[in-house]
Amino acid sequence: MICPNCQTKNENVAKFCFRCGYSLQQAAQSSPAQNYPAWQPPPVAPSNQTSPYPQAQNYPPMSNQQAPIAQGGAPLAQSGAPMPPVAPALYPPPAYRPPGGAQATGYGTTGFSTFNMWGPFAGYGTRRRHTGWLMDNQGHRAAELVEAMDRLFKERQIPKVQAERKELVARGVAVETRPYFILKRELASIALYIMQFGRDLFISQASYLKPPVSPLKLVILGCSVVFQLFMMGSYSKMLSDSVSGLFGGFGLLGGTATGGGGDLGFLLCVIGPVGLVNTIALIIFTFYSFYKFVTEKDLLAGLRVNPNEFNEDDLMAMEKAVEQTVRIALTDLKLNPDELQPTSLERGGQLF
Repeated sequence: MICPNCQTKNENVAKFCFRCGYSLQQAAQSSPAQNYPAWQPPPVAPSNQTSPYPQAQNYPPMSNQQAPIAQGGAPLAQSGAPMPPVAPALYPPPAYRPPGGAQATGYGTTGFSTFNMWGPFAGYGTRRRHTGWLMDNQGHRAAELVEAMDRLFKERQIPKVQAERKELVARGVAVETRPYFILKRELASIALYIMQFGRDLFISQASYLKPPVSPLKLVILGCSVVFQLFMMGSYSKMLSDSVSGLFGGFGLLGGTATGGGGDLGFLLCVIGPVGLVNTIALIIFTFYSFYKFVTEKDLLAGLRVNPNEFNEDDLMAMEKAVEQTVRIALTDLKLNPDELQPTSLERGGQLF
């Protein structure tokens, strides 16, 4: 049932409008059904009578010059007679394409980038969900939907969520750039993409979650770095002093060396192997961090742990809030959100 107050589509069994709270039962009682007469075809004039409709006229072909315009905006033929009205097109004209390789969409313009070493969502964490929807023959409303979404994100004020428009760039050489809505809350991120896909309206939503950094791993890394500095500095001097103690010098732990090599054995058999393992571990961690920075723009990937329940709650709440905002924006544009067709079989394929 259509709410007479805000024109929002509601369920037939609903008593109140879910958007404005208007009483739908009162509206149904005050608007009784009316019986309209059935459509009748226009009368056909007999052959011996004059037809009530104007006869078709053969107009001369138009030249390459622009047709003159008569009063009221009706184009004129070369003979000066008004031309018959042109039936409106079934679909709107194609979107404007600006020069330079960029293509106009309902959400800004998409162009190309010369070079980018990261993917479009590098730095946002691990992708958790990616789904999309299509609405038939509504591609020309993409720009209106973007503006409605921008306004609603500001009005709804989702708690602790920062919403911004951002151009994302694909990885590679001479790659495409696309505009997105990016919403972030702590370590959770939502990317919303709206575009005119031919005659259809396309909406895509991707959610990402970056795991938190482990305090324990951070402490272990700090101790490892300090121990590595010790191995690179003091260890060499201590080893040299211990070797000198074997030849009548002073030992590492005090007193005169007896020549048994206790200090030297401790340094070579205990400190040395531990330092070697620590050095190898730091080298592996450094290469892994560099690899993650190049591929995912995350230098601290080696210190992260699995997301906790707080992170999962933030992500689920943001996903539902964005989907509900899309439904409200479509309703404001007099579009039916139920006409969105999911393009993915992942969970949550419908906007509810």
